[in-house]
Amino acid sequence: MKIENLKNVLKGISNIIGLETKYTQASVLIPFVLKDNVWHILYQVRSDNIRQGGEIGFPGGLMEDQDRHSSDTAIRETSEELGIDQGQIELLGGLGTLITNVSLALDAWVGILNIKDLDDLKCNEEVKEVFIVPIDDLINQEPVKHYLRMSAEPHYIDEDGKEVVLLPSKQLHLPEKYQQTWYVGKRPVYFYYYQGYQIWGMTGELTFELMKLLRQ
Repeated sequence: MKIENLKNVLKGISNIIGLETKYTQASVLIPFVLKDNVWHILYQVRSDNIRQGGEIGFPGGLMEDQDRHSSDTAIRETSEELGIDQGQIELLGGLGTLITNVSLALDAWVGILNIKDLDDLKCNEEVKEVFIVPIDDLINQEPVKHYLRMSAEPHYIDEDGKEVVLLPSKQLHLPEKYQQTWYVGKRPVYFYYYQGYQIWGMTGELTFELMKLLRQ
């Protein structure tokens, strides 16, 4: 490739560097439901016997070979978890990609569930219950914000008490500060509350981003 052609190539690039090699890819759908002429957002409580049991989230999951696009993942998972036809899901667009501290790249999509009532849902075994929150209750609520301290660890002690070296900083003659855990930064964690439910984590962060858009 000629360097003078690089400008044209770069124009078409808008991606996350290392997406396919460093991150697990997943998608969720943020579902809107119309009830009594009021728009709500639907949340689901995960079943107790699965990973992150009892926590609140949006329908979604990991991309599979059959999914041509991350939006296909969001629609397929929503259909499976909520027990509705894919044709009842109207996709509005993408909110963006959330890069998490557990090496997960989470594509968030926004859509409408064309259902008459929550009783139309036939949730599968992954879902303990669902609930809906009026949009205004979220827009007008200032989330409680806490923080997580993020750090880089070149080595750690495993559950058997053995040291696991990930980055041999000393042998690589890196500066001494990189031979121990070093500080990277902090990450905000947003909390929303509604009728005894606590919405937080990735779900809280996606809710926060969507509310910023709706306020505009």
